[in-house]
Amino acid sequence: MSSRQTAFRSPRFLSDEVEKLNVSNGDINSSDMEEDPSRFPSRKNSPIVKPSYNLRSRNREQTVILVDEEENQHAALIDEEDNMDASMKEIKIYFPTRCHPESIELGYADMECLAPETYLSSTIMNFYIRYLEQATFTSDSDRCRYHFFTTYFYGKLKEAVQDKTNDMKDVFNKFRRWWKGVNIFEKAYIFLPIHENHHWSLVIICIPDNEDDSVPILLHYDSLGLHSSRPIFENIKSFLKKEWTYLNEKETSSNCPIDDSIWKNLHRKIEKKVITVPQQKDEYDCGLFVLFFMQRFIKEAPQRLKKKDLAMFGKQWFTPEEASDLRPIIRALIKKLFKENPEGGSRGQFVIEC
Repeated sequence: MSSRQTAFRSPRFLSDEVEKLNVSNGDINSSDMEEDPSRFPSRKNSPIVKPSYNLRSRNREQTVILVDEEENQHAALIDEEDNMDASMKEIKIYFPTRCHPESIELGYADMECLAPETYLSSTIMNFYIRYLEQATFTSDSDRCRYHFFTTYFYGKLKEAVQDKTNDMKDVFNKFRRWWKGVNIFEKAYIFLPIHENHHWSLVIICIPDNEDDSVPILLHYDSLGLHSSRPIFENIKSFLKKEWTYLNEKETSSNCPIDDSIWKNLHRKIEKKVITVPQQKDEYDCGLFVLFFMQRFIKEAPQRLKKKDLAMFGKQWFTPEEASDLRPIIRALIKKLFKENPEGGSRGQFVIEC
């Protein structure tokens, strides 16, 4: 289930011969349409952020030097990785472990999408989602309040709920394999990353406690405001309704904290909120923001979300730089995995700093 981004070519600089100076502005060669940033129809009016180069003449021979600190660091990073043991670049590691039923396979080339001014691949997104699930919680009871879907889930959800064939019931039953053995209505929070039109956003499904009359709440977080919330909400609402119907037919919903009267009038009862959140300052960091939304939410969310808790969000919830700073953090985590597991496999022992 891996989605790869390949050949993220980095800038190369030659300071001795200006005729040979060749600056590459983040060229991308990718066979995965999902991750190809050259096909952003929804961002036609968005400014394309190019690498910033500050070149000045040293003498009449027009020799140039690079003085941009960020690009110096980037070039040093590339040199470091070029010198790594070639055998490490061929191995695969698995997080959290090879035998885990939802393990994420990582190749060294997967880190290329973590270079500056590049877009996160599904592989890296799913690695950090699994990492949050494994390393964030202090107890199993806390972990059990959450369910994490991967980046591939929403596309399958749309197919299942929008299917109009005669066997649509069978289609949904097959779709249920994505959360086999899990009663999602017993969870407090369900994380559902959205990938559409080459952009990432996040929906969090909040299930209320059975001790009050609260209703389920759908929260949509978008760091660029590019995704239309209404069809996303409608698809997820249909998904919840179909799953509730299935569980009722199977008589397995007795432990659900939600009153039947709510689900009988779901189209009127469920709350849908587009959340005001900090906005990214470039075109590349939407995936990082989705991951940071998850990380920050886990840290601050109550046991069960109620309407009054929505005040925790807003444009000042965190600074955009905090989300963008996840890029080197994720890269360091993966590099640590490779260094500790040179023969492949993974122990997945990390402590997250929120």
